[in-house]
Amino acid sequence: MPGKQIVESGRTPDAAFALAAIVDSAVAAIVGKSLNGIVTSWNREAERIFGYAADEMIGRPIATLAAPGRGDEMARILARIRTGERVELETERRRKDGRIIEVALTVSPIRDDSGRIIGASKIARDISERRRSERRLQELQGEISHISRLSEMGHMASALAHEVNQPLTAAANYLTAARRLLGSRDAAAQDRAIGAIDGAAAQVTRAAEIVRRLRAFVRKAEGAQQREDMLQVIAEASALALIGVREQGVEVAIRAAPGIGEAMVDKIQIQQVLVNLVRNAVEAMAGSARRELAIDAKPTMDAMIEVGVADTGPGLALDVAARLFQPFVTTKPQGMGVGLSICRTIVEAHGGRLWAEASDGGGTVFRFTIPAAPSPVR
Repeated sequence: MPGKQIVESGRTPDAAFALAAIVDSAVAAIVGKSLNGIVTSWNREAERIFGYAADEMIGRPIATLAAPGRGDEMARILARIRTGERVELETERRRKDGRIIEVALTVSPIRDDSGRIIGASKIARDISERRRSERRLQELQGEISHISRLSEMGHMASALAHEVNQPLTAAANYLTAARRLLGSRDAAAQDRAIGAIDGAAAQVTRAAEIVRRLRAFVRKAEGAQQREDMLQVIAEASALALIGVREQGVEVAIRAAPGIGEAMVDKIQIQQVLVNLVRNAVEAMAGSARRELAIDAKPTMDAMIEVGVADTGPGLALDVAARLFQPFVTTKPQGMGVGLSICRTIVEAHGGRLWAEASDGGGTVFRFTIPAAPSPVR
């Protein structure tokens, strides 16, 4: 007879044998245990996943499998089973060889003919490989996202050089004037020299702020989502994305609804989304007589924050709109077609969504949602 299984009362020997055969050939570990946590049945997949033979585990505490720091978890599961609750969770367990594996568990109460709870049945699946694949996928997405930011900075290099050069040139002019004024013994000239030095310091600070935003944007994101002031996130991303834009005759309006508050985001990743959408909007208006860019943000009824980037370009062609967020779909001669796909991945990883629609004033508006941060508890 396959395995060592519980034979429930009221079953014929043939039915019990068939049930035991099904349990023993299952592709998941199926374990029976008493309400005291003593193993009463152990199928072949349990042997494979946990490394213990049935004879080694039946009669022993299920806590034998506890991973470091998770001993109390099993007791809590059994406490919930005693109340008739079914428990589902993903956690860690220790194999016989000491290796820690990640498992998905479903633990259900076992009842006798009178309905009294007499034990628990646990179904366990080894999800270690799936988790490793998910983590690797996240790492790859982070690498692609980082490369995308570096590529965007490459496209903006000329505008960035001009933007940084302006305050540095101004600072040099201020310092030249200050040096000339300091050569004079006139008190008024001395005061003007101090003013010139202060002006130079302000321009150097301005250049340093541009470089700071640039460095923050191109560094690798840590993947941590935390409370961020959305007005600041939008302001910093817009300042970076709009470098050199006003010289192209683009009028910019940034509107945020009162009380927009904080969002739970990875700041660098959401700023990447904003920079990408703003730069795309500017490029879409390159041939338009009217060039108006609008960035708006507002809270929604479902505890989200919605951000929109609207342009007055020619709009999206129907064939492009249908495939807009697919990788390698682009209308740019030198584009790779991964920017919007990366943006969608980032937004969805935050629990939001990204979409495009026709703008009321002509052109296109891209909108995305991200979760608002819960109100702090006093």
